[in-house]
Amino acid sequence: MVLKYHPTPTDAAAADTGIQVFVGRVVHSKSLTELEILPHAAVGVKPDGTIAFVHAGSESPHDVKQQYEGFARASTTVLKRSQFLFPGMVDTHLHAPQWPNLALGMEGNLREWVENWTDPMEASYSDTAKARRVYADVVKTTLGLGSTTVAYNSSIHAEATNALADAALKAGQRAIVGKLCITTGSTRGNWEEGTEASLAASEKSVKHIRSIDPEGRLVHPCIQPRGGPYCPPALMKGLGDQRKQYGTHVQAHMCETPSDVSRMLQLHPGFDCYSAMYAAAGLLTPQTILAHCIHLQPQDIATLRQTKAGVAHNPNSNTCLRDGECRVRDLLEAGVKVGLGTDCSAGYMPSIMDAMRQASNVSRHLALHTGDEKYVLQFTEIVYLATMGGAQVVDMADRIGRFEKGLKFDALVVDVEGVVSADAGLWEEGVGDGLAMVKKWVFLGDDRTIKKVYVDGRLVGGKEA
Repeated sequence: MVLKYHPTPTDAAAADTGIQVFVGRVVHSKSLTELEILPHAAVGVKPDGTIAFVHAGSESPHDVKQQYEGFARASTTVLKRSQFLFPGMVDTHLHAPQWPNLALGMEGNLREWVENWTDPMEASYSDTAKARRVYADVVKTTLGLGSTTVAYNSSIHAEATNALADAALKAGQRAIVGKLCITTGSTRGNWEEGTEASLAASEKSVKHIRSIDPEGRLVHPCIQPRGGPYCPPALMKGLGDQRKQYGTHVQAHMCETPSDVSRMLQLHPGFDCYSAMYAAAGLLTPQTILAHCIHLQPQDIATLRQTKAGVAHNPNSNTCLRDGECRVRDLLEAGVKVGLGTDCSAGYMPSIMDAMRQASNVSRHLALHTGDEKYVLQFTEIVYLATMGGAQVVDMADRIGRFEKGLKFDALVVDVEGVVSADAGLWEEGVGDGLAMVKKWVFLGDDRTIKKVYVDGRLVGGKEA
């Protein structure tokens, strides 16, 4: 049965209530191994953006709405057969100030790239007007690419960081934002004048973000040391104390390259692995996001599992700068949370769709290099990492990542019509289970296929927004 919807005179009034029902094919992860595809479903959304029900069945929209209290007059969106509802994607690692450097500077290694491209660009955000201009574009573009939640790295400037948080809140994007802390090991003027100044600026941004979104509906502050080589022990301890005082998220880099690890050990004597240093500073919690985690020791993995800190896997940037290949399978088998990041601008494409593709490819290269097929990530797994996995890493799995009663409606309306090689037979009634549609989109789609983007039940982006 193909559901058809005919508007009624009550629809205009229903739209004013904020109560919504979405009818059509629904796709989301249930686990690493299970991708649920409901060919006929209805998702009810309350005015506060909370999912009231997920109804699987082929009844008419009118009949479905009659079954749920308060939804008889809900506004209704019926998806075309070539469309499906997909959870908003989670980008667990993106450097907002590096946005103008996308696709530039990838000829060198990580250290060369940082000194020649990143440091001068990040230092330029002492110009807060530039920050407002660039960050508005960052937020608009990432929303259009389906990233409803982004863990943003900022620069060392409190005012610019606050502008990033303002931009995300204004656009309706769910975001984690923190001021970057650097007092040593950097170049081109991209550092702060000591521990006290760095901590004061960090606290200023935390307070600002809490003031503009006191209930934490969308934007969340975080503590953000750039990494072990950039924050001496006193600063790292101060950031740990600040994290405990304000109960914030943490974002940091860890074990990106062998040089990164050795430089950290030199600056922080007395530790035998990277994670031990962060743990001693009080920076490893379930709200901690650690980018890269490529060159880990067994003790690092054990510590990540014990503290429930999460890993942001950035396959695009790790390939471009030749950092190495993150062993995602080892982390998953150890019970460590893993999500996907774009790592703009070391990663040239700020799209989690691209991150899924790159994660798949990197896992295959890892299997080639090691001779162990276990490292190959399956399709269900890369979708999971982009949605539920990312939600776990940012410690919001109780809010987002899938379609379930009580969670927030962060969602994409995806249309595969027009995707290369996507014949209309893929979505005809009774043809397959919809899996081919999803695969075509993940590997061949782009921003043009994302028609609508919802965060907290509000339409905030997409080609038809």
